Amino acid sequence: MVAESDSAHRPALPAAACTTVRPALRTQRHRRLLPIWALLVGFLTLASLVFAPELPFTAHAEPASSTAAIATTPADSVEVTVSPTVTPELSPGQDLPLTVTIHNNTAAAIPIGRVDVYLAQLALTTRAALDSWLRPDADANSGDQLMSVPTAGLIPAGASTNIAITVPAGSVGLTDQNAWGARGIAAILIADDEVQAEGRGTFVWSQGSAITPVGLASILPITTPEDATGLITTKALESYTSSAGLLSRQLDIAIDAPTATIAIDPQIIASIRVLGSAAPASAVAWLDRLAGASNDIFPLGYADADIALQAQAGATTLLAPTSFEPAIDPSLFVVPTAAPSTDTTLNPSDVPTITPPTSTETTPSPTPPLPPTVEPGETVVPTASELLAWNYTSSTIGWPASGQVARTDLDVFAASGLTTTILSSDNVQQSDVFTPNTAVSLPRGLGLVSDSTLSAAIRAAAEATTEDAWRKNVAEAASLLAIVSAENPNAARTLLVTFDRGSPTSATRVGQTLAALNSAPWSNAASLQSALDSTPASTVSFHEEAIDSDRVALARSLLQREGAMAEFATILADPLLATAPARLELLALLDTTWTAQSSAWQEQVRASLAASFDLMHAVTVTTRGPIIVVGSKVDLRITLNNALDQAVTVRTDIVPSNGRLVVGETLETTIQPNSAQAVSVPLSAAVGNGDVVLRVTLFTLNGTPLGQPAPIEVSVRADWEGVGASIFAILVVGFFGFGIWRNIVRRRRDRASGAPVASGQLPPPAAEPNV
Repeated sequence: MVAESDSAHRPALPAAACTTVRPALRTQRHRRLLPIWALLVGFLTLASLVFAPELPFTAHAEPASSTAAIATTPADSVEVTVSPTVTPELSPGQDLPLTVTIHNNTAAAIPIGRVDVYLAQLALTTRAALDSWLRPDADANSGDQLMSVPTAGLIPAGASTNIAITVPAGSVGLTDQNAWGARGIAAILIADDEVQAEGRGTFVWSQGSAITPVGLASILPITTPEDATGLITTKALESYTSSAGLLSRQLDIAIDAPTATIAIDPQIIASIRVLGSAAPASAVAWLDRLAGASNDIFPLGYADADIALQAQAGATTLLAPTSFEPAIDPSLFVVPTAAPSTDTTLNPSDVPTITPPTSTETTPSPTPPLPPTVEPGETVVPTASELLAWNYTSSTIGWPASGQVARTDLDVFAASGLTTTILSSDNVQQSDVFTPNTAVSLPRGLGLVSDSTLSAAIRAAAEATTEDAWRKNVAEAASLLAIVSAENPNAARTLLVTFDRGSPTSATRVGQTLAALNSAPWSNAASLQSALDSTPASTVSFHEEAIDSDRVALARSLLQREGAMAEFATILADPLLATAPARLELLALLDTTWTAQSSAWQEQVRASLAASFDLMHAVTVTTRGPIIVVGSKVDLRITLNNALDQAVTVRTDIVPSNGRLVVGETLETTIQPNSAQAVSVPLSAAVGNGDVVLRVTLFTLNGTPLGQPAPIEVSVRADWEGVGASIFAILVVGFFGFGIWRNIVRRRRDRASGAPVASGQLPPPAAEPNV
């Protein structure tokens, strides 16, 4: 297969695709692994390169400017990468152009040395073989040496350099008799007679045999950073949809990759539309660009809420926004007097009134024509369904967080209308050595399994910041696809790759990567529908996984709070003002991107629970004891306070701690916003005197208690009423009796003095004495 082999004598190297060797260990390893005659061979090879330029291969270093690149390798290490320069495909008679990149991240310069190029002895016919080649063990064989090339000069500390190497077709040693498929290449850097580092890469040998291409479907999410509100603010939308903003970059990536399916967070669409005529012009234009994209598109959960977390926390169906009414300013949805323009350039003053699409073949618009029955100047407030409406390719696909789907979750997905679930490789088990189709039959519905290894390679290529890193990862992805095509050539397969859903703005090479893979004879871009239509793999079974119990417990608290909030809201004049924002906040807190920020998420959840607790305890009983009740029947006045911005209607229930008081019927009271209301409660004293604690509880009209009972201490003195009446009667009798007694005494005195008293007349008053 190969012209010559010296693999039995070359040094073994550490396990890594781009192996690094610390300086303190290099001399010992080299002395142990390189015999003297091998050094002589290296010297003669170097001399031949200098004095015999007519040899049938070319080798040269890049210009000195390439050495100025700052290395990004681990500290105090040297890294080597090797990849095909033009394309991963190599055919008979073609030279093999390679690019070897050396990163020197040590504190010392690397002296002039050489790069030895090797070819793996055997074809990489399995996925495991490819992984073992790129990430080898310490004693892995690097294959057969093809050539040796000198480095151009010193490589300064902290810098990188590229070496372009062309291996002649004859030196490659592969012919028409060699089977097509992935091949491994290695590049070893030697300087000062020491092995500095080894890098490994791949290419695909394609000698023209019949190939069954692999369909490659891809999903690209468009999301925004996690928050806890459920609606993106105007300021954030202006930033995200600016020319260099987050959403603009994501949409640029998607449009540059028309074969990729877009998975979009409906929160973005609703947040723009809910602003009406006040929506930023850049945001409206962004929405129009999205409408014009040729990509297939399906919705994520609102705010990218994790559907698996919802199911495992106890939701019977997946949650969605109930209303956006509290966030809508009706004045921003007044129908303009002028007819809507048909120009594709949107005016920021246009009202994005939304109507659901009626056909899957029509392109959705953020500003569709107004209904014919609407008059200019009329206010038309969109409903929640209109704000969320979009002409999706499919709306029955669910994409939970990677590798965290339990079997019971599938029932919740199906009950919510999601018949297809996107799974990661961690959520399935495969019994066959051949790579299966992405489609798999689930206990409930259909699954699309994302190939995690292939996805990792394509993501790395899409996020590469240098050409050599991009070429290396594209070659790995192409080699993996070639292995899949060759391992079972009679069966056409469709694979699925997914990109990072955490706002992947760093993946600027998505279109370039997918186009490069699509150009290979063994790979074709596939639509999402073709992945759905592919034959489900019979050798793959669902393997359930569970989310961390602590995370599920907190999510369950949020769902329980949701139920409590719905009950509480029945006392409000407009329940939506409380329940609609609470639902949006709940969905935002279930965003899949919170998974990587466990501590921050826990703080947000606890803060949200505390805020809702305060809200649901904003209507209180302010009356406190002690209160003295005198009499058998009295009206007790109790003050209720409403700290909310809208009126509430509550029922007051009073329960005495003992039988000394009998309380009348419960009361239904309406309390105006931010005010207090006194209610009169009829009380009747039963038997005896003593202390009673009245437990005053506020209820919704449905009978749900609002917080804990408020105790009011009451001192009952029922017999004081009789005592008081007796005392009063005694006083009255005494007063009149005293008057009668006084008259009797006076008359007796008058008779004793002899003064005549006319009948019915009082005696004349005595003359005042002269003083």
